[in-house]
Amino acid sequence: MYCVGELFVYGRNGACKITDIKTQKFGNSEKMYYILSPVFDMRETIFVPVDNELLVSKMKKMLTKEEIIALIKSIPQRENLWIENVKTRREEYKKIISKANRDDLVSLMKTLYMRRKELELVGKSLSVYDEKFYRQAESIIHGEISLVLEIPREEVPPYIQKTINEAA
Repeated sequence: MYCVGELFVYGRNGACKITDIKTQKFGNSEKMYYILSPVFDMRETIFVPVDNELLVSKMKKMLTKEEIIALIKSIPQRENLWIENVKTRREEYKKIISKANRDDLVSLMKTLYMRRKELELVGKSLSVYDEKFYRQAESIIHGEISLVLEIPREEVPPYIQKTINEAA
């Protein structure tokens, strides 16, 4: 069982903190819940039933500083996840965001960042959906990096660039 105050990455919500663990009645049933608050959007509250293995499995422990640095250094070697078919791309990117697997999120960010740069060369921009997926992945990853490394979110992109440059 987890404790009040613990930090997790919880799916598309990103970094969340357990603010309470209590029994709550919804409908006719009463259950014990982890009460999560997204760290960067305290207006939202997430109720995760303690006995729901699927939902609890989405509560991923924060990476360590060493793991964060290794993840950043791996960015240049990440594979391109671009999918030409729009419908298939949306479905796949939606799954990546929902699962919040850091490796996949970083690959998605790199893919869409590179695609954006290609399109800018010919005076175009990412589609609304692709931009939305980029922002969601960025929010999850940058939020975790900010918390783990104890730096403001706006300092995360320059930190990533510096770390990649130093590793090259």
